[in-house]
Amino acid sequence: MDFSVPDVNKILGNIKNWDNLTNQFQSFKNISLDSRTILSCELFIAIKGTNFDGHDFLNEVIKKGVKAVVIKDGMQNLLPNKFPFWTVPDTLEAFQKLALFKRRKLNIPVVGITGSVGKTTTKEMMGEVLKQLGKIKLSQLNFNNEIGVGLTILDSDSKDKTLILEMGMRGLGQIENLSKFSEPDIAVITNIGSSHIGILGSKENITNAKCEITKHLNPKGVVIIP
Repeated sequence: MDFSVPDVNKILGNIKNWDNLTNQFQSFKNISLDSRTILSCELFIAIKGTNFDGHDFLNEVIKKGVKAVVIKDGMQNLLPNKFPFWTVPDTLEAFQKLALFKRRKLNIPVVGITGSVGKTTTKEMMGEVLKQLGKIKLSQLNFNNEIGVGLTILDSDSKDKTLILEMGMRGLGQIENLSKFSEPDIAVITNIGSSHIGILGSKENITNAKCEITKHLNPKGVVIIP
């Protein structure tokens, strides 16, 4: 699924230096956060992480032929004059909004899985059961946080019959955020353990954090709980 410039404008506001795009109806084949693997047909979003800042790699992605980028407000000075860009207050939030846009366009069932333990096992078992339907997209590796879940959604395509997302958390509000931009149709809570009690303080708080997966559940959706 392509992201057209008008699509992105509706989500992030109007692009700057629009007139300098080679094709004013330019579309992007996908969204990328990684300067090492980005393709010239993709839109780069500069996200600042714990150990890296995507803004440090803007020159690198431009040299690879990228047509436009999404950057944080105030970072325009890092770009060549007249290079097309979107500016946003929070590039991670922009990334998640674009992931939600694709999730809605995919029009396939989405399963979200959380729990203190057993998320990955449950995800793999569910994938084995559902693969009789056809191609199934599963979260890979440790892609269960605010970036990994978005990347999994963006890596899905129209051939997928179901999207299964593993959702991890480190504190209150994080599962709700993952639910917000993935809008699951089925929410699975494997169990409530004590693995996060040092952060959240009690099993009651852990329970509340895990139940956040239902915050943006499809109104006709299903919750599976122990």
